[in-house]
Amino acid sequence: MTEGRAKGKKRLDDLASDAMEADADYDRRHMEETVLATLASDPFDQDAIAYAAQDVLWSPGFKTIAHALIESVTEGIVPDKTVIADKLRSSGAKVQDAILTDIFAGKKARDITVCLAHVEKLKALDKYHHANALIKTFQTVVDKKKQDGMDVEVAVADLVGKFFDLATEKKLLRDYPNEAKAAEGFLDIMNARRTDGRDWLGLDCGFKHLNEVLNGLPEGVIILAGSPSCGKTTLAKQIADHVAEVEKVPVLFYSFEQSAEELRIKSLARLASVDSRKIWKGRSADVEWTEVEKAAEDYRQGSGPYLTIIEAGRKDTVEAIRAAALMAKRKAGDKSVLLILDYLQIIPAGDNTRDGTLRERIDMNLSELRRLARDLKSPVLVISSLNRNAYAGNPPPTMAALKESGGIEYSADVVICLWRDKEATGRMERDRLPHQDANPKTVRVGAHVLKNRNGELAKVKLNFTLAWALFTDEGKENLNYDAALGN
Repeated sequence: MTEGRAKGKKRLDDLASDAMEADADYDRRHMEETVLATLASDPFDQDAIAYAAQDVLWSPGFKTIAHALIESVTEGIVPDKTVIADKLRSSGAKVQDAILTDIFAGKKARDITVCLAHVEKLKALDKYHHANALIKTFQTVVDKKKQDGMDVEVAVADLVGKFFDLATEKKLLRDYPNEAKAAEGFLDIMNARRTDGRDWLGLDCGFKHLNEVLNGLPEGVIILAGSPSCGKTTLAKQIADHVAEVEKVPVLFYSFEQSAEELRIKSLARLASVDSRKIWKGRSADVEWTEVEKAAEDYRQGSGPYLTIIEAGRKDTVEAIRAAALMAKRKAGDKSVLLILDYLQIIPAGDNTRDGTLRERIDMNLSELRRLARDLKSPVLVISSLNRNAYAGNPPPTMAALKESGGIEYSADVVICLWRDKEATGRMERDRLPHQDANPKTVRVGAHVLKNRNGELAKVKLNFTLAWALFTDEGKENLNYDAALGN
C-alpha cells in the first residue's frame, strides 16, 4: 500500500471512528434537536452555531426551523414558537407543533461548548457518509473493470486520471478559441518572465552551468542517460534534494531499482561528507556519525517536506504516475512539480502496450510522459540506459547512443548523456594522491547536452566524488552540433 493510500485509509478510518463514537453517544436526531434547541434558546448570541446548523441538520423539519430562526434574528425579531410557526406557514412549510413545543421548552438546550461538540460530531458523520457513498460508487466501477479483465490498480489510476482531466477541462467537448481570443494577455505573461526576479525560467537544479544551458529545468521530458555506474541516479537525487529544498515544490522520485534507503544514504553521505559505504555498513566512526546525525536533520527539514520517494513496482505505470503527480500538483496549489523516474527501460507498460516489444513500450510511455509534462507544466526527468555499443571503449556520447532505446531522440525535449572523462580524471587523481587521506577519489564527468529544444548544446563539466555521492560544478564548453549527432 502506498504512503498516500495508507494516509487516505487512515483518514477514512478516523472519520468512521468519529462517526461510531457519535452514534454511541447520541443518535443523529437527538444531536440535531440539541443543536436546534440551543440555537432557539438565545439566537442573538448563538451565531457561532447558527450557520453551522444549516449545514449539519438533515431532518427537513429541523432545517426549515433553523432557517426561520436565523431569518427572524436577521430581521431583528425575537423568535418564539408563535413567530416561527407563522414564518413556516407563510413559506408553505409544514408546521409540526410538537417539535416546536419541544424546541422552545428549552429542556434540550445545552451549553454552547456541548452544542459545538455535537456540530463537530454531525460534521464527522456527514463526511463519513459522503466518503462511504463515494467509495461504494468507486467500488462499483472498479468491480466492473475487474469483471472485464482490467487490472484493478490500473482501473483506479485510470479513474483518478479521468477525474483530473474532467476537473481541468470542465466539459467533454472542448471549445478551441481563435488566436485573437487565445492570445489575450500573452504579452503580459512574457513580460512577467522578465520581471519575476528569477534567474532561470525553469526550476533551479542546483548546478550553475547546467541552469545556464537549460534555463533551469524546463517544462517537458528531460532524458538523463549514461553508461552504468556513471552517477545518473546520484545526480538525479542531488537535483531532487535541491529542487525540493530551494524551490519548495513537490518532487516525486519513482525508483524502480534502488530502495528508499539507498537513496537516503546518498543524501546523508553528501550532506555529511562521510563515505556512503560506511553509513550503509554501520562502520562510521563516532565523529563521522555526529555529522551524519546533523545531515539527517538538515535533510528532514530541508528537502523532506517536499520530497517523496516511491519504491516503484509493476503497478506504477505511467497512468498511475500521472494520477499521483496531478494530485501532488493540486495539493500544492497548482505549483510546478518535479517528477523523476529511474529508469525508462523498466517502467511498466500500460494496457495498450502489454504485448508489444520493448521499443514499442518505451515509445508509448514516452508519448504519455510528454503529455503528462504538458499537463503538469513541469519537468519530467527520466533516467535512461544507453545501448551497449555506445559505451564500449568509452567514446564521447552522441545521439546514436540512444538508438535501439525507443524514440528517445525524437520524443525528448532535452537529452543529457553523462560520460566519464578519463583524461581529466587521471590529472585530478595525480593531484589528489599526495592528499588522499583528506580527499576521497573524484572523477570528471561530462554532462553532454545533446538535445535542447529551446537552447544551446554544451558539455557541462561536473566533478563526481563517489564516496560522498556528491556532484560539484566545474564549468562548461560549447558542443558541436555535428559531434552531438555523431557525424
